[in-house]
Amino acid sequence: MLRELLENASLVEVVATFVAIALIFATILSLIFIIVGGITFILSAGNEEKIRKAVHTIRYSIIGLFVSFIAYFIVSFLARLLDIPFELNFSTIIDIMGQIFDSMK
Repeated sequence: MLRELLENASLVEVVATFVAIALIFATILSLIFIIVGGITFILSAGNEEKIRKAVHTIRYSIIGLFVSFIAYFIVSFLARLLDIPFELNFSTIIDIMGQIFDSMK
């Protein structure tokens, strides 16, 4: 997948694919940190410091996910504003994610 992209695609398509991969990575990482924060919260046993740490982990992972999606929308908006043919929608991201998971099998 990546070899074909790097050999045959234009610079805009390469950047769009890497933005999609970064967005997928940020989403997966955020979900992992939300799960870790939830487990830490459950296992805190009433310890205020552990509860605070778990809440901060969950809060910052959600903020990080929000920032990554805002960055995606800003890049998409600037591309439209500057007439750059940056075609990246969520169906493309889902297709790339499917290709990544298929290559892991």
